[in-house]
Amino acid sequence: MRRKDPAKRMKEQRIIMIIHTVLAFVGAVFTASMIFSAVASVIDLNDGIFSVMSSFALCAGCFAGGFTAAKRRGKFGIRSGLVCGTVIFAAALIFGLIFVRSFSIGGIFTKLLIILACSAIGGIFGVNSPQRFR
Repeated sequence: MRRKDPAKRMKEQRIIMIIHTVLAFVGAVFTASMIFSAVASVIDLNDGIFSVMSSFALCAGCFAGGFTAAKRRGKFGIRSGLVCGTVIFAAALIFGLIFVRSFSIGGIFTKLLIILACSAIGGIFGVNSPQRFR
């Protein structure tokens, strides 16, 4: 049986890390959105509250993504979180331009700050959390 060379093994580990990070992000956003939609179906809310709820769902997803990326990597928590946040922001910007077709500079800057801050905090917590399984 052949051994894989280190470059190929590292590439596979990065792909697995990316898949886990994306699944954590999507799962957290989906869960937060489901909770907020259940609350919104019971209580009559105005449009401003929906904006805050969507920002919290985005924060939860970014935190989960940064946490997962840093925990899988095991080092460089802030950098892992910021890279994860940058990718999430780029995806959100592209999908926003495709589907909404309008944007404001203030909204983009605010989303950038929210995404990078939550991802970096998630990265810090991910690196500093205890390793139970490897």
